[in-house]
Amino acid sequence: MPKNRQPEDKTGRPENRRGDLGGVPMARSLHVDRGQTDVRVKIVDADVHPAPRSFAELRERVPEPWRSRDWPDQVFDAVETPTYVAPGKAQRRDAYPPGGGPPCSDLAFAEQQLFGDAGVDYAVLLPLTVRPVPNPEHEAAVCAATNSWLAETWLSAYNRHGRYRGALRVCSAQPDLAVREIERWAGHPHFVEVMLVPYTRAPFGQPQYHPILAAAAKHGLPIVVHVNRAAGMGLLTPVGFASYFIEHHALYSLLYATHLTSLIFEGAFEKFPTLKVVFAEGGFSWIAPLLWRLDNLWAHLRSEAPLVKRRPSEYVRDHVRFTSQPIEEPSDAGHLQRVFEWVDAARLLMFSTDYPHWDFDDPLRVARQFPDGMRERVLRDNALELYGLPPTRRADGSA
Repeated sequence: MPKNRQPEDKTGRPENRRGDLGGVPMARSLHVDRGQTDVRVKIVDADVHPAPRSFAELRERVPEPWRSRDWPDQVFDAVETPTYVAPGKAQRRDAYPPGGGPPCSDLAFAEQQLFGDAGVDYAVLLPLTVRPVPNPEHEAAVCAATNSWLAETWLSAYNRHGRYRGALRVCSAQPDLAVREIERWAGHPHFVEVMLVPYTRAPFGQPQYHPILAAAAKHGLPIVVHVNRAAGMGLLTPVGFASYFIEHHALYSLLYATHLTSLIFEGAFEKFPTLKVVFAEGGFSWIAPLLWRLDNLWAHLRSEAPLVKRRPSEYVRDHVRFTSQPIEEPSDAGHLQRVFEWVDAARLLMFSTDYPHWDFDDPLRVARQFPDGMRERVLRDNALELYGLPPTRRADGSA
């Protein structure tokens, strides 16, 4: 079990512990003084994965003519994948609702674990209901269904407290359909970013993806890159296919580094000055050595990339953010403190739990690893600024 996982009691559920975050008090109950109408936001979770309770919730929202086609349920399955299966199908054992259904599909149960037990104030929702498929029009149709489902449930009917924000799913292999989907939802008050899956035929800085980047930047929506596996050539490494999940999981950072390097040197941040990009669930310690190398090479080879006007590290500082989960756990805790300094974590890092997945990061444990001077920046401020969230929210139980 990862060291930052919350210990489980004999029932398989986390112990009900209380504590603080080293200066950031943490509420472990959803019940507060009803006379209090607003509370200060302490934790923004930038990576939460809601799921529909059944495939029917997506099927009924798929646009025609695709809705009438007889698709197998695997098309909609957010858990099963035929290759590189994570422990427990990637789910926390204690996250399955008592009444049935997949983890993070039962509103009350998920909110108790996320808001009550973990003390999260805002959750940014990244649905993993769409896997890359050979037919991009097919994939785009499931993306459209997912966005409709998320908008009508978690971002509307479930969102009376205003604590949920969401990511739009689009198919990067069909940029015109992706742009159409972005335009369809542009201006929605609770969609705050556009999610792209990194298993692509080319890195995201290349021109075929520019219409998607342009549409997202036009509407002030960051691009969030998040893994969402499916069998196929997208899992190919530079030297073939890995044998095991542990290999694939360890290589997320190399996958992200390829896309980040492309975005920089293809001039995406010069072409789209308001573009913001988030790399979710790929760690962050790799950023420092990569940027050292890129800055040094740019100093000698800048004529090869005329669109790059500044050091690569400056583009990252102004345009790119990373989520904290899975947080690096060196045997010497002091090494992690140095990494925080090297990567400018106070500016670049946003906290995330990855709820309800097996390698969930508990805020109570993780936050203590952030130095006092950057703790609030990572836990809340960086996400508040990126997504334009208010610094206070309605108190639980208030009218």
